[in-house]
Amino acid sequence: MNASPIHSTAHGSGGGRDGDSDIDSDIHIAGVFVQSRPASLAQVQAAIDALEGAEVFRSSAEGKVVVVLEAASAQSVLETIDEIRALAGVLNVSLVYQHAEPASSLQQEIDP
Repeated sequence: MNASPIHSTAHGSGGGRDGDSDIDSDIHIAGVFVQSRPASLAQVQAAIDALEGAEVFRSSAEGKVVVVLEAASAQSVLETIDEIRALAGVLNVSLVYQHAEPASSLQQEIDP
């Protein structure tokens, strides 16, 4: 996994699939569990990484894949989950966690 945030990767746009990079917009971060056929794991991982705002965080040889999604809206998160669900070799997709906050909060410094 890249050490940088998803929104700065080559396939991420910063504002999610809505293309809204306005600092007053919301940012939605979701954790998704994907179960794929073990024989399809490499293709599923590549297809997920090619999706805007999606990044494979971890995977196992048994076909278990943990994915982090970043989008500008809850609707965009759901659309990406549907895209993952439609991939050949995917058996199941489960939303495990979702968090939303104003994008401007990412600019705030954190006190140690």
